[in-house]
Amino acid sequence: MNSKVNWSEVSESGYQALMLGNFDEAERYFRLAVESGDFEEQDIRLAYSLLVLGKCCIQRGDYVGAEPLYRQALEIYEKVWGPEHKDVAFSLSGLAKCNLQCGKYTEAQLLYKRVISIYEKILPADDEEIGNMLENLAQCYVCQRDYVKAAPLYQRCLEIFEKVHGPEHEYVASNLFALARCYDEQNEDKKAEPLFRRALEIYEQDPKLDLEQIAHIRYNLGRCYHGQRDFAKAELWYRRALEIFSQQPGLERNLAYCTFGLATCYLVSGDYRAEQVFQNCRKLYEKIFGADDPHMAYWCDAYARLLHNTCREQEAQRLERRAAEIRARFDERRQIMNSGNS
Repeated sequence: MNSKVNWSEVSESGYQALMLGNFDEAERYFRLAVESGDFEEQDIRLAYSLLVLGKCCIQRGDYVGAEPLYRQALEIYEKVWGPEHKDVAFSLSGLAKCNLQCGKYTEAQLLYKRVISIYEKILPADDEEIGNMLENLAQCYVCQRDYVKAAPLYQRCLEIFEKVHGPEHEYVASNLFALARCYDEQNEDKKAEPLFRRALEIYEQDPKLDLEQIAHIRYNLGRCYHGQRDFAKAELWYRRALEIFSQQPGLERNLAYCTFGLATCYLVSGDYRAEQVFQNCRKLYEKIFGADDPHMAYWCDAYARLLHNTCREQEAQRLERRAAEIRARFDERRQIMNSGNS
C-alpha cells in the first residue's frame, strides 16, 4: 500500500494523458491510484480508476486483462448507483467488448442488450451511443452467422447515424455495407445491391478514399449481379474490384476470391475467357492456400465443370477425384483435432 499517493492528483494526471491519447501513461497513473489503497469498500473513485484501466488494456488488445477490471468496476457502480446508471452502462459495454473479442458471443449479446436497455431509458431515442451499441450487438450475431437477427439492428443504427451525421457520413456507409452483407448472406441480392451501391458512392466521394473498402464493395456488387444472373454487370464489378486488389499489398486472398468469382461468372455464362481466368485463380490458390487446401477442392470442382462443358471428360473426372481426396484428408485432420480437444 502506498499511502503517500494522492488519488486526486494522479487521477487528474492520468485523465490528461487519456485525453491526449497516451494510454500507456494513463495506465501508469491509474495503476498508482488503485495501488494507493485509499478507498472505502464501495468507492466510486476506485470504480472509475478500474474503468479507465480496462479501457487502457483494450487499447493494447489485452481483452483478458481488461475483463476483471470492468467486472469489478461494474460491481461497485451497481451497488452505488443501482442497475440503470450511465456508469453501469459504461462498465457493461466494456465488459461486453471483452467478451465479443474473446469469442464469448452469448455473454456479449446479453451485456449489449442490457446496455441498450439502459441507454433507451436515459438517452434520446436517436442518440449516437444507442447506435454504437446496436452496431456492436449486430456484430455479435454476424460472428455467429445469424444474419436474420443482425439485419434489423443494422437498419436501426443506420437510421440513427443518418440523423446524427447526415446521409453521406462514413458511419452511414459502413452500416449500409454491413446491412447489405446481411442480405447478401441470405441470398437476397435485390435488397443488397442498392445498399452496396449507396455505400460505394459515399466511399468514393470521401477524400480519404479507402481503396480497400471500395474494392470490397465492388466485389460484393459483382456477387450480387452474379446471383441475379446478370453476368455482364457481374463481370464489370469483378473487374473493377480486381483493379484495386491486384495493386494493393496484403490483399492477395481478396484477389484470389475475386478471380474465382470472375472465373465462375464466365463459366456459367459460357464465356471462353473462363479458361484463362481459372488458370490464374489456380496459381493464386496454390500460392496462398496450398495445393491440398479445401479452397483447391472448390477450384477443382468448378474447373471440372468447364472441362465437362468442353468435352474433356477424363481431365474433369481426375479433378473431381482430386477434390474428393482433398476434402477427405481435410475431414480426417479435423476429426483428429476434434478428438484431441475433447
